[in-house]
Amino acid sequence: MLELFHLLLDWVAAHPLWSGLVIFLVAMSESLAIVGLIVPGVMIMFGIGALIASGAIAFWPALGWAVAGAVVGDGLSFWLGRHFSDRLTRIWPFSRHPQTLERGIAFFERYGGKSVAFGRFFGPVRAVIPLVAGAMGMRPLRFLAANVLSALAWAPAYLLPGIVFGASLELASEVAFRLVLLLLLLVLFLWLVLHLVRTLFRLLHPHAGRWVEALLRWSRLHPKLGEIAAALADPAHPEAKGLSILASLLVLTTLLFTLILGAVLDASAISGLDHTVLNALQSLRSPWADHLMTALTRLTDTNTVAGLSLGVLAYLSWRGHRRTLLYWLAAIGFALLVPSLLKNLLQIPRPDLLAIPPSSYSFPSGHTLKATVLYGFLSVMIARPIHSGWRWIPYAAAALAAGGVALSRLYLGVHWLSDVLGSLSLGLAWVALLAIAYNRHTRPETHWAGLAGASLLILGVTLAVETHLHHSERVARYQPTREPIWIQRIQWWQDPRVAGQPGYREDTQSRHDHPLNIQFAGAPADLEQALHERGWRRAGVLSWENLLRLLSPSLPLAQMPVLPQVHNARHEALVLERTDATRGRLVLRLWPTRIRLSPTGQPLWIGNVSHQEKRVIAASFSFATTGGDFHTPLARLIDDLQDSRLPHRVHDGLLWVSTPDATGTAVMPPG
Repeated sequence: MLELFHLLLDWVAAHPLWSGLVIFLVAMSESLAIVGLIVPGVMIMFGIGALIASGAIAFWPALGWAVAGAVVGDGLSFWLGRHFSDRLTRIWPFSRHPQTLERGIAFFERYGGKSVAFGRFFGPVRAVIPLVAGAMGMRPLRFLAANVLSALAWAPAYLLPGIVFGASLELASEVAFRLVLLLLLLVLFLWLVLHLVRTLFRLLHPHAGRWVEALLRWSRLHPKLGEIAAALADPAHPEAKGLSILASLLVLTTLLFTLILGAVLDASAISGLDHTVLNALQSLRSPWADHLMTALTRLTDTNTVAGLSLGVLAYLSWRGHRRTLLYWLAAIGFALLVPSLLKNLLQIPRPDLLAIPPSSYSFPSGHTLKATVLYGFLSVMIARPIHSGWRWIPYAAAALAAGGVALSRLYLGVHWLSDVLGSLSLGLAWVALLAIAYNRHTRPETHWAGLAGASLLILGVTLAVETHLHHSERVARYQPTREPIWIQRIQWWQDPRVAGQPGYREDTQSRHDHPLNIQFAGAPADLEQALHERGWRRAGVLSWENLLRLLSPSLPLAQMPVLPQVHNARHEALVLERTDATRGRLVLRLWPTRIRLSPTGQPLWIGNVSHQEKRVIAASFSFATTGGDFHTPLARLIDDLQDSRLPHRVHDGLLWVSTPDATGTAVMPPG
């Protein structure tokens, strides 16, 4: 996809005049009667917006062409409507599909002249409203005013999503392409969860009552199982004993299932899938994504669960819903006790990415099971008294919470895919059984809105406190362990490639656009001090304090923050910058490695030096981007190191620098 995008950029750059004509024709076709019904104008305008963000098309001319095309398209449609007013129903496609014209007429009769402005943004009637306006005798001057004003709003509204997407690709290339991929994966995953919940609810809800009655009829033919079935479905049956039997049966069958699953996990197919998913998500790790996934997993951290559980208990007790309170206790007890019981019985090891005690086992995922049971049953209590058409909303919210937690556990590398799937299925089974009994044996919660509001408030306060107190600690806990690799210092000094470091920044596979042509052994502060006299200083990296500078296109490059870059899932440990009259701004970056040089124990750092240029998008957003020439900046850095006392060598486009070791290594000339 990226290669195709770059080919399109090259074509547009070679034919700038054609791009304006294309934008005009697309905007006109999107607004033209009949033609607008079949032209995929939204997608084309989205692509044009992406080209604007890439710099291939200038923003203001593109906006002007889009507005002009929209005005002309609606104007032609208006003229056609006035000319063929009494013959429209006999013209194709309205002769075959009269409902399209009927919707436009109904829309115009409802909103009058305002329908010209409103209709431009509504897909089903967008291409026929100007036609209808002309046919129904709207005054030309009034139509022209509505046409022009709506086009001025329509053009930026349709270009903006593409501009945002293109800008994200630009920023991805500069910062971390893997972060954008992960965010797209997360959005797709959550959309699928929402779609699945809504679809299943609409399919299953009409038949649920009939299935429960069938269960009761079947239970009468099986006396031994009848007590359990009646406890679930018969409102006249005392449920305490039946639920106890059911819980015991559920736990026993679950233990049997997990024992079989634990044995199956040794098979190459299941184990291979677990490792494939784990490795795929680890390849998308980046520091900002670590923060996001740590925040998602916090939804079922111990303190969060405790706050939510106690808060809901207090609310139910205050409102006098005693029986509902017992069901909530059953959900809490299952979510807290079953994961520990199964973990210790099965003792399936976790992935070996993090520094986790050996006694901490993998199956099932406690966080995922707690999210499924607690948020799932809370949604059941909230959804029950709501109108049936809207009950899917709390279910969807619970599914998003459970799905987000499940994905975060996989991303953070603390669980296998089989752990998460087992927890989801087990949790859903328990929620379903509790929900059937709850709906048959208790009255609906009349204060469901208060329960929902109280739950959100408690959850929000608990998450805010936990984030403030423990976020940094949690992020550090989920960092993969990096055991040092020792090599001889003299070997590295003779040939730095013995360290086995990559030649390019590891962001995503096959992206070799940022070479790593510097290796440094020692403390970064020593390199910073040595270069300080030559004009290098600590760079102002993007942060919350200077984020608004990105919205100042007139700001000079020297005052713009340096965007952090990701290599091997980590940000730079040192970022230095120097103003350069001919190359804009030079930026030196160093990332840590696992290499230690013996016998001194000096850490090895890897990085590059590049020049930066100012990049302005849509005349309203700007940032500093890395240029493609890495050789000239490296030569400038080598010149600045000549007067320093740091030993350094250069060979085949690679610079390696060291601080003097304990024996006082002399400065070695470049060679």
